[in-house]
Amino acid sequence: MPMLRHCLPFLLWLPGLCAQETPSPWLTDHAAAVARAKAEQKPILADFTGSDWCGWCVKLKKEVFDTDAFRTWAATKVVLLELDFPRRTEQAEELKRQNENLARRYRITGYPTILLLDAEGNRLGQLGYQPGGPAAWTQAADALLAGKGATGPAGGAVAAIADAASEGWTADLAAAQKLAETQGRPILAAFTGSDWCRKSQALRSGVFADAAFRSWAGEQVVLLEVDFPRRGKQSPALKQQNAALAERLAVLGYPAVLLLDAKGQQLAVLPADAADAAAFVAAAKQALENRGGKGPRPTSGG
Repeated sequence: MPMLRHCLPFLLWLPGLCAQETPSPWLTDHAAAVARAKAEQKPILADFTGSDWCGWCVKLKKEVFDTDAFRTWAATKVVLLELDFPRRTEQAEELKRQNENLARRYRITGYPTILLLDAEGNRLGQLGYQPGGPAAWTQAADALLAGKGATGPAGGAVAAIADAASEGWTADLAAAQKLAETQGRPILAAFTGSDWCRKSQALRSGVFADAAFRSWAGEQVVLLEVDFPRRGKQSPALKQQNAALAERLAVLGYPAVLLLDAKGQQLAVLPADAADAAAFVAAAKQALENRGGKGPRPTSGG
């Protein structure tokens, strides 16, 4: 008994000996994430991040991923997979190779890029940082998940703009309309030929990948990619959706950038040949102030 009295104070000074750390809900092993996704019949939420250098990644983690609201949502909706590309933190070589291979497979060119994948590795949607905390972020994710599967337009989509901008682009018109309605924002629809049209590629790299555009778009619009690739694969449903939308809105060439309302009706035409992101955002702000007019028919060519 005397020994017990001597041991208890000692143990009280070492709470770490008794306390157990809460395990992270994020997996880092892709194979383990796939196995869990199959067992639990859930999609994978794969976060391509630069944890120790990427400012937007750190901001997204703090505002969304580290919150109880997000963890509660994720526990019932997805399998979490972190694919990190640190610059200062050491990683095992096997983990580095895994992450690099997945980045090449999904053509990741910016961080953060968050992919929703099925257990077979097919894209269901893509997200990035957006303001509004966990409620806004999970709402956007739910909109993408609502259209998942082979019958959904986003299944198998080649999201080249989303890879470049990493800021919340979707290829699913229905998901974009739902977000536009719930958030009270217009849709910015970019009609593009991502893998062959030089003007589309210039717009992507010069405007959509720019931090000034991403910051503005994250607060003002819902981003919709309407792509017409020649080499990249698309699902039949996505091809049909994009062709029908281009025909209805009389888009005659690429790139073309339109502002649409939540019903998919044209509000304005934006300059697809803007010199830079600042010029594009200035024109977009002016269009939003005057939105309601349908403007001229977009006819730019690649």
